[in-house]
Amino acid sequence: MRYGSIIVSRDQIEITTITGMQTESMKERLGGLLTINRLNINEALWIAPCNSIHTFGMKYALDLVYIDKQNTVCKVVRNIKPWHFSFCVKAKAVMELAAGSLQDLDFKHGDSCKWQD
Repeated sequence: MRYGSIIVSRDQIEITTITGMQTESMKERLGGLLTINRLNINEALWIAPCNSIHTFGMKYALDLVYIDKQNTVCKVVRNIKPWHFSFCVKAKAVMELAAGSLQDLDFKHGDSCKWQD
């Protein structure tokens, strides 16, 4: 797992920075948050390459932000409950956040997301 920050910009103006973890192996991508304790607010797991997630076996809900190959937000999913599935055909990565995080972070389609070590 790699640790860093996710910088979110809108109209080329930085709107927030999120503490992030990024998967580096197939095992980490497959395990996702099942191998990590619950995320805090303003903390995200960046999974790439990835265009779908499941919450089978999870004990808590998630907020999701799908990111396309231009690193822009292409789909936002709020409060996906355990034992569900979500996907976005255009996505190349997904950020998993604690449920309720998107209420404060206000992600919108077209926002730019950049990983920074």
